[in-house]
Amino acid sequence: MKKTSLYLASIFICGTALAGNSPENTESKSFSFGGNVIMDGFYTGSVCYENASPMDVFAEELNETNASSITSDLETLGFATGSTLGYENSMTFDLDTRYSQCDTATGREKIFNFEFTELSFETSGELSNGLHISLKDTFDIQKEQHTPEALLESEYGSLLLKQRTSAVDNMLVGTTGSGAKTAITPILDGHITNTSGGDDGLNAVYFTPSFSGLDVALGLNINDSNLGSASSEFETYSVGFGYETYVGDMVISLGGGIEKATNDIDTSASCLTDDLSIAESATSSDSLYDGLYGSKRCGSETLSAIGAELGYGNYTISTAFSSLDSSNSDSSTWSVGIGRSFNDVDYTIGYTEESLDYARKKVSGESVEDSSKIIMLEASRPLNERIDLGLNFSTTEIDKASQQLGNGAEEAWRAGVSVAIDF
Repeated sequence: MKKTSLYLASIFICGTALAGNSPENTESKSFSFGGNVIMDGFYTGSVCYENASPMDVFAEELNETNASSITSDLETLGFATGSTLGYENSMTFDLDTRYSQCDTATGREKIFNFEFTELSFETSGELSNGLHISLKDTFDIQKEQHTPEALLESEYGSLLLKQRTSAVDNMLVGTTGSGAKTAITPILDGHITNTSGGDDGLNAVYFTPSFSGLDVALGLNINDSNLGSASSEFETYSVGFGYETYVGDMVISLGGGIEKATNDIDTSASCLTDDLSIAESATSSDSLYDGLYGSKRCGSETLSAIGAELGYGNYTISTAFSSLDSSNSDSSTWSVGIGRSFNDVDYTIGYTEESLDYARKKVSGESVEDSSKIIMLEASRPLNERIDLGLNFSTTEIDKASQQLGNGAEEAWRAGVSVAIDF
């Protein structure tokens, strides 16, 4: 069993034991159990693109006259003096099998898929000391990972224990219309809500009681470093806020926060060493760009996010912006969405822009950036108390710097039906 699961199990056992020993309240404990499963059936379509040839990209980005000319360009990019990289004809590149189901007659690809996407189990109840506890475990079938969490609530606030979360993640509002299901993987897959420092260990987020519409959250990643060991890569802290007010019949909500992940292990020099290793082992034009110009997060990271939501009657307008700066690459996401409820159906239309700024410019001084643009439409309604039906459509455009010698920007669409069942 993972260490995180043991943490959550211990909290549940200790909370139950404390409740049972409470001399002030002898009411019996009451718990409810349930779960949820989500299934998707969808159809995707796109033009058949060809990836840029890694050998052509290598020759375009580096002066391959000889080993010295390659070293000179690497030094210009910022790599250590004397850095080397083999010739492209000595490297092993993968064949482009991305569109194995492409119809060569029409030049297009269309695929139908059906998949179980998510499964969750949950239990909650009131303990005899007035403490409310909720335990939940969510399984992402496609990513093959699960996320256990525990929520403890009382009059003094709430405490959330969960993997891959932060105060920013829980307080950011205005994200309606982002994070759409897409036919091709976008640059960032929605808003950035936690740093790399929150990926490992257990994250604890404390929510203060609400005061005049203002809510505050404080987050900490519980890892080996915070427990007194120097073996962990990050020390991670976050703070978030939320505010809601009314102007006549209009509801205005604001929310966001900042997370800081301090890394004293990865220096600028070690980030460069890691990137050079990525370039040396590149198997595609994408991974060659990743290494040469630095697309990966590295070193200390700072996440900042802010969002707003305006509600009036059955209409909601949302917008949000999130940005993550690291010692290597930087990334950001902006989105806007409009929602409306009519005859028990929730309609949403949204637009999202994502960008990834590489750490280094080209030898010519040109900046390197990837971007994606996503438009989504969605409608959902409950069929009964336990079943929800959703219809969704999205179109995605991805523009990667590494594909300038290929077919350039890539476009694809996705139309799907989702069914969520509570049990």
